[in-house]
Amino acid sequence: MTVVDVHLNRRGVNTIELSAREAPVDAGSDLIIRLKNYGSPTHATIRTQNGHGFTDFFHDNLYVDGDIDYSIPIRDSSGDGVFDLEFITGYGARTTRMKVVVSKACPVIVPEEEKVVFEEDQATKKMPHMLTLIPCIIACITYLVWLSFRGAILAPVDAFITVFIILLLLIGIVTACRSSESSW
Repeated sequence: MTVVDVHLNRRGVNTIELSAREAPVDAGSDLIIRLKNYGSPTHATIRTQNGHGFTDFFHDNLYVDGDIDYSIPIRDSSGDGVFDLEFITGYGARTTRMKVVVSKACPVIVPEEEKVVFEEDQATKKMPHMLTLIPCIIACITYLVWLSFRGAILAPVDAFITVFIILLLLIGIVTACRSSESSW
């Protein structure tokens, strides 16, 4: 929120004095115009002709008797840019301009806490867990038993044992690969 003081009738009838020629405003906030009248009640007009990209405000005619705070909302969706505000008194007899500099508010970035990562030994990362190797070990033992009795009594079940050994080996390999990927 930016506040700009506008002094009316301080140096004479229908005079306009601004506290600043430029007013920096963040997008999504309000520009507060504080009108202070030092003389008899007067009409003051505030208008913009090139501010449609930054605000829905176009113009307003105010009856100023004392002090008035007038708010001009700046759109949150507006980007960086500049537009003019005109202050008019005496039904057009006096005009003063002020530049409004709109800037996109920078988001506040909260730094994250640093995470401490302990580097594990590369050899332990690549070695699968022993439980994942159990299907491979069972397949090897079954293969060795099958090889020793191959020509004897177990000959009719050769196809079944071969499929069983291949499945156990594949299950062991897939399980070992998945467990080593998840440990990374």
